[in-house]
Amino acid sequence: MYEHIVCYTLIDITDSSALQRQNLNTLIQTIALRANPMQIKVHMMGNQNMKDYEFGDNYGGNHNVWLLSFTVEQSNVFQNKNGELGGLEDDIHQVPIIADLLESAAIDPQIFDTKNQLTKNTYFDRQVL
Repeated sequence: MYEHIVCYTLIDITDSSALQRQNLNTLIQTIALRANPMQIKVHMMGNQNMKDYEFGDNYGGNHNVWLLSFTVEQSNVFQNKNGELGGLEDDIHQVPIIADLLESAAIDPQIFDTKNQLTKNTYFDRQVL
């Protein structure tokens, strides 16, 4: 059974320039510690209202949001005591990034943050296919 996972982030993971691609590669390689991500797609949505997302409290107003969509073959491969995607959130949390690209939000500290209620800039959503 395939699982479809969508990553929402305020960090520029565009696949167009070398610096942006480094953030994307870092994210994909970290995901690959537990599973082989397939059917990878990246999409950027500009000027999004933060009330519609689950980012940290420090991010208000409107900002650019990137989506990384992928599937994995294994069911519950990211599950741990913290939830369905707890392992993925643990792996990604505090991984360094290259900032000051096309982000409209100030990313401080310059890491993928999946846990801090104030500075969370990345989170995941899961769907079973």
